[in-house]
Amino acid sequence: MGNKVTKDSQELQPPPASFGEEPLLVLPSGEVVDLANGYIPLLARFTFEDKASKGLRKRKPGQKPEPPVYFTALELVRDNKILFLTGTSGSGKTTFAKHLGFRLVTSSFKKPRPVARNDLGDVKDEKWDIDGLIPYFFAVKDTNDLRTLAKDSIPQLLRTEVQGKGSKILIILDALERADQTAPEQIVSIIESAKEHKNVWVIFLGEATICGRWVLPSDLARHELLPLLATQKQQAVRRLLNDDDSREKAATGEAAANPALFALALQAKHPGDRAEQLLDDWLSFAHPEPPEADQLAEEAYHEVLEKYATKESQAWHKSLILDPRTTNPALLSGIVQQLLAARHLAGLSATTAVNHFHRQPLASTPVIRSCLLRLQEAGKSDELVEGLLGGTKTESQRGALLVADLVSDDPRFRTKIFEAVLSVVTNRSLSPREREQAGRILSRLGDPRDLTALADVPAGSFVMGSESHPNSRPTARISLNSFKIGIYPVVNRDYLVFARETGRDWLSPDAGDPERRSAPATDLTWHDARAYCDWLTKQWRRSGKISAAEQARLPTEPEIERASRGDQDAAGSEGLVFPWGTEWQDDFANSEEVGFNKTCTVGLFPNGRSPYGCYDMAGQVWEWCTTLWGEDMATPSFKYPYSNDGREALNAPEPVRRVLRGGCFSSPKIKANCTYRGSLEPAGFWRGNGFRIVVAPIVS
Repeated sequence: MGNKVTKDSQELQPPPASFGEEPLLVLPSGEVVDLANGYIPLLARFTFEDKASKGLRKRKPGQKPEPPVYFTALELVRDNKILFLTGTSGSGKTTFAKHLGFRLVTSSFKKPRPVARNDLGDVKDEKWDIDGLIPYFFAVKDTNDLRTLAKDSIPQLLRTEVQGKGSKILIILDALERADQTAPEQIVSIIESAKEHKNVWVIFLGEATICGRWVLPSDLARHELLPLLATQKQQAVRRLLNDDDSREKAATGEAAANPALFALALQAKHPGDRAEQLLDDWLSFAHPEPPEADQLAEEAYHEVLEKYATKESQAWHKSLILDPRTTNPALLSGIVQQLLAARHLAGLSATTAVNHFHRQPLASTPVIRSCLLRLQEAGKSDELVEGLLGGTKTESQRGALLVADLVSDDPRFRTKIFEAVLSVVTNRSLSPREREQAGRILSRLGDPRDLTALADVPAGSFVMGSESHPNSRPTARISLNSFKIGIYPVVNRDYLVFARETGRDWLSPDAGDPERRSAPATDLTWHDARAYCDWLTKQWRRSGKISAAEQARLPTEPEIERASRGDQDAAGSEGLVFPWGTEWQDDFANSEEVGFNKTCTVGLFPNGRSPYGCYDMAGQVWEWCTTLWGEDMATPSFKYPYSNDGREALNAPEPVRRVLRGGCFSSPKIKANCTYRGSLEPAGFWRGNGFRIVVAPIVS
């Protein structure tokens, strides 16, 4: 399956061409399709638009958004010497890695191949232009195995193959989710070793629910695999089932977008709408004897929830591989094992399921959720739901996250779920990933927080700028009058009211998403943000929230920096200033380090609040200012120190860029701070650009 890991580098051989002969799919007839002939090129959640200036766009009134055109996983390997590729269980990570190794060994990259990039007909050739790359495939067994790879095997491989022979190599490290929370330390060690050589590429692969929580170096490219497109499924079914009259119904459903579940749907010629129903019908097709199906479910239950990759369970896996015609290779996938385990768990007591969840919430969540769906279908889920919502505060919070999208409309459970997710959002009691999920749930249920609240910033002086970047120098003491500023960036639910009332174009895919109502409004030009401020001024004057002598507007550059840094005069060891202090802290901002790669519900990082109580002033979204920058993206025409030199002219021509502040979800700490200066043309917009408002007296 993978390389034998020993201290003898002679035994570290690249994956053989036989990877292509491994079984991948089983057809309804029982015919086995190998990896070389059955592989479907996988796409990643990264578009051509994302790559082009990180998706910065300009638009004309009435212009419609362009459809996303996705990169393939292979192209991301080509474009990133060190890559961390994640995906859900069954998303095809191992299949991709082995197919890549097979193609490199067999030199089958000579001709580009056309690949569908979306469901709207966009097809582009997939190209590979790195010659002579020798792959080394390692499937991580556990934490100790990863440690051995990082400290011994990979350094020795680099010395022998790269330094000694001058080889150009690709190191593939699969199944990183099997390591514990110390894995990031080993990953950093491997990255540092690889960076010492110019002819080394590295791919890390792991399950998103686990590896997505790790804090990793900000310069490590991280991407996630997409589910199969409808077009990809249709093409594969037609190619593999040829003239079968019933093929049009196979693998059309949502569950079958997962590659492992696609394999089950293909064999059983099943639509694959729901994962649990697909599994049951596949078992009836491939293992029609009830005792055999029940045994598979019970074995999976022990494997997933009790044995944890013991020698006994590994032997069972081996027995399945030896006789592929009796089953489907997808049976080895984590998602299928989880579904089987849930099938067995549904016949046990609710207490058993709750105990599993409390002991290991992360590992058991997919199984408990699938079990809950089965019980819900049978009208027997209440006892399990009640158990999951009980326990300690933390257990109850995690239980609420698990059941929220299944029973949150049930009046018996709604209040408890609502209170639990609200406490997660406001108290930073769980991990960033769990808080992100809680934020989406709270948004859908109805976020009770006042997301238009304002913070008071008193009159006074502060040090503006820092030594961290030439464009932020020199520092100078600036005096400002008092003003009020939004505690949060303007969110989707509030901007949507404005857009609907005024008929203003808004191309954001988040505009009508209930789970994104409390996330910052993005894909907005400078003109959009100013129009919202003008509209809000009228609304708030009418309601009495502000006086006729006040207005809502965008902040100036000094105002947003003062609100962000407060009276922090000194910078930290790297010359940086953050809303919370002078040294970077993990889990204080939605920045590149957290790894969301998208906006989240506002206020999820309470420890990152500014001295005046403002949330999300580092990371999350770049925020528009009134201040002018100039026409050159790299160097501002309006330099520091800040002065009254025309840089606040609101009627400046369109080529003159406006200042953006704070960084966004994809910004590293060098940009996600109080002093870094970004810019964009006023007609530009992107999913990482938003704004917050200032309320201040009108200056005549």
